[in-house]
Amino acid sequence: MLKNILKITLAVIIYLIVFIIANMVLPFSEQFRELNASANPIDSLFMVLNSMWICLTIFYIVKKSSCSGKRLFLSVVITVFFIQQCMTQIETLFFGSAFPALTRGDVLLLMIAGLFPLTAAAAILVKFFWNKDKAASEHTSFGIKDTAIRLGILGFVYLAVYMLFGYFVAWQLEDLRIFYSGMAEKLNFFAHLTNLFVTNPVIYPFQMARGILFGLFVLPLRGLLNGKKEFTISVCLVYLCTAVSLVIPNPLFPDNVRYAHLFEMTTSMLIFGLIAGRLMWRENQ
Repeated sequence: MLKNILKITLAVIIYLIVFIIANMVLPFSEQFRELNASANPIDSLFMVLNSMWICLTIFYIVKKSSCSGKRLFLSVVITVFFIQQCMTQIETLFFGSAFPALTRGDVLLLMIAGLFPLTAAAAILVKFFWNKDKAASEHTSFGIKDTAIRLGILGFVYLAVYMLFGYFVAWQLEDLRIFYSGMAEKLNFFAHLTNLFVTNPVIYPFQMARGILFGLFVLPLRGLLNGKKEFTISVCLVYLCTAVSLVIPNPLFPDNVRYAHLFEMTTSMLIFGLIAGRLMWRENQ
């Protein structure tokens, strides 16, 4: 037990070091660098919590995997990177007007900055913890048509979860409404949906597409894991990476807005992960 804790701690430390170095050397815009320089140094302690979550997520997947080597490493990196980094920053681009300090280049560099520490930590954790007593996976592939249908269903599910939690959790905070819309007024739920359809109709297909991508990017985990329970837990842990990153104080968000998003994302992504895990798994017949 102690050896495992020390190995995981080493992975967390390496993740933090590589993350800090990547953010120092990548060519972010001057405006973004000045914004980060104004942050409270104590806030960086919250980065440890985020790093621990990512490393523990990888640890769980690796320990429960029926694979090892390059396949395990690449599957973990692809899944966590695209879910945690790409899916988050795609939404940042979509709501770009709320973040005037960020250029499109900065958003791309934020994705890249997350890839380097993830790769380093995954390599260490796969090396330390790959399952030597591999059991055959209980998963059977759906086929292209069946997989496409299930991904399409996930698109609708994610849109519903996004709108429900976005309104009934995050949108209840006046500071958040002002941050995104410039107005404190709160419409009722159906009026809010109608207003979105009039003022920003592309948000509906955009969030459906994100739901499909959330499902697509966890597909590499299906062939790694030994049962529905392990797969579903892994999906939930990976999806929650998008929420846990909000524990880090962020100069782009006022604290109240960040707290609202943290609670909204934690609850919504947990529920979505439970649904996605069950929908995207198929037992051997």
